[in-house]
Amino acid sequence: MTDPALRSAFVRLARSDGATPTFLSNVTLYRAGAPVPKNPLVYNACLCLVVQGRKTAHLSDRSFTYDTGHYLVVPAVVPFECETAATPEEPFLSVTVGIDYLVVREILDTLGSGADVEVDGTGRHAGAFLDTMSESMQNAMLRLLQSLESRDEALILGRQAVREIYYRVLAGRQGHILASAARGESAYARVVSALRVMHDSYSTQLDVTALAETANMSVRSFHDHFKAATSLSPVQYLKRIRLEKARQLLVAQGLQAGVAAHMVGYESSSQFSREFKRHFGYAPSEAAEVRV
Repeated sequence: MTDPALRSAFVRLARSDGATPTFLSNVTLYRAGAPVPKNPLVYNACLCLVVQGRKTAHLSDRSFTYDTGHYLVVPAVVPFECETAATPEEPFLSVTVGIDYLVVREILDTLGSGADVEVDGTGRHAGAFLDTMSESMQNAMLRLLQSLESRDEALILGRQAVREIYYRVLAGRQGHILASAARGESAYARVVSALRVMHDSYSTQLDVTALAETANMSVRSFHDHFKAATSLSPVQYLKRIRLEKARQLLVAQGLQAGVAAHMVGYESSSQFSREFKRHFGYAPSEAAEVRV
């Protein structure tokens, strides 16, 4: 059920559809006043908290529906297919908080060895997980939204609210997954690190053997753990990231398809156009006209 105080605080900050930046670089508000059909989107490492409505993120054969009763945690960079339920009368309203692993590790260090956060060393985690929205998390969300109306309050009180939100996730039922990614003590954490490298270097040649060595795994083990986390092989994952980056370039900068293809690492413009249309369902030339 939508909390009236949360909704009121949100609509004061974001009155139009789309993404709304805030005074905090890692906090973005998103509003959709109409249903959005399933479309490919790449989520950076983030927490997705819903004020009103619901959204479903599909990862291969797994689906994650987050709403006012559940929040989504994405510890790594993951390419989903997403669909949003919304109406003009009840728009979808959400808060995305980027995960700052330095702050998460500071919280874990403060909690110490007695922390009620268990690190699972198996590495067999999905690339995302849901947890139940508690009253404590709702209260932290409200304090965050209220702080975002003022730059000074956002920089002081907002950052503290973000820190509390991280803590609430860590203290939740699946907090050990975020802790594992932050501490770097499991195979899953090493895959998360590899995902960050791939996300930062997506336009270069992919060397799976080098990534496996960096993760201190055999190529076979790396491939298995990678697919467990993302439902994709490393090659498939890189293709998804390149296509999404190209889409962003086409929309934000109005580039020609061939230029965008080269910038994200494609050598063949025709191959890029084919794969782009197959993935998104429309040609690169139509990217700027499609709402996501």
